[in-house]
Formats: sequence, C-alpha cells, structure tokens
Amino acid sequence: MVLGDRKIVEVFNKKSGGSKDARSIDTTKELEIKAQYDNGDHVNDTGMFDNIAPALYAIQKLSEDIDELRRYITAEVGDGAQGPAGAKGDKGDTGATGATGAAGATGARGPAGADGADGADGADGAAGKDGAAGTTDASKLNASTLPTRAPSTRGLLWNDRGIVKVS
Repeated sequence: MVLGDRKIVEVFNKKSGGSKDARSIDTTKELEIKAQYDNGDHVNDTGMFDNIAPALYAIQKLSEDIDELRRYITAEVGDGAQGPAGAKGDKGDTGATGATGAAGATGARGPAGADGADGADGADGAAGKDGAAGTTDASKLNASTLPTRAPSTRGLLWNDRGIVKVS
C-alpha cells in the first residue's frame, strides 16, 4: 500500500536566502519556541491556553494516533529486519542446448609465388627550382615522381614503397 500525499505543508521551515518564504524561521527563533514549549508556557498562560486549547487537544489526539501506529507496526509488522532464510529448493531442469551453426568452408592455401626480380635503378630527376626559405609546401609533394632506391647523394628524397625518406 502506498502512502498518500501530505494534507498540509509544514507549519514552519528553516529555509534561508533566495528560498526563504513566509513560514521560514531561523535557528534562534526555533530554540525560543522549543524553550517556551519545554517550560509549558502554552499551558501556564491561562489566556493563551484558553485560546489555543482546542487546537492543542487535536494535536494531542494526533500524537496518540501516531503512537498507536508505531505500536502496531512494531508488534504486528515487525522492525523491518529480514527473517531467516528458508530451505534451499530443488534445482530446476536444465534447458535444451541450441543447435550449433554450420562452420563455413575454409579454402586451401595457394602455393607461395617466386620472388620477382629487382627493378633497374631509376634515373635521378632534374634538380628542382630553388624556392624562398620557409615556403616549401609538403602537401604538394608527389612521391610517385621520386626515385624508388636511396640515392647515393645524402640529403635527397626517395620513395620507399609509398613512404618518403631522406637519403
């Protein structure tokens, strides 16, 4: 069973700052109210007691109802602790194993081919035009025009299976 919604909002709250509203009090005021209650000011002041006696009577009856609910829940429902575990039941049946799918055929591996002959050295290309310092654009480099063997002269570019290297 689910608890219903509250019937009224709080009598007072301790909100502060931007969330403070008409029912907000500070800690000092709360301690003052508690001290008056603890001293019995609401009963000892005859004028005040005569004015609020009906409301105090209703609050007293509500308090008794709450105490009865607590007694019932503790005695009849328990303290909420989990009871002892029951005996272990029999093991259930094992379900059927599903079919295994067919494995695809694996083709035979072909024989290894013979190594090809080394190609002839390509001719060195013509020297490029000198450019201004710092203006070389590497993204425009066409590696297919570079020699495929490392040149004997150091510092030249060559194409090693698609990777541009410097000799």
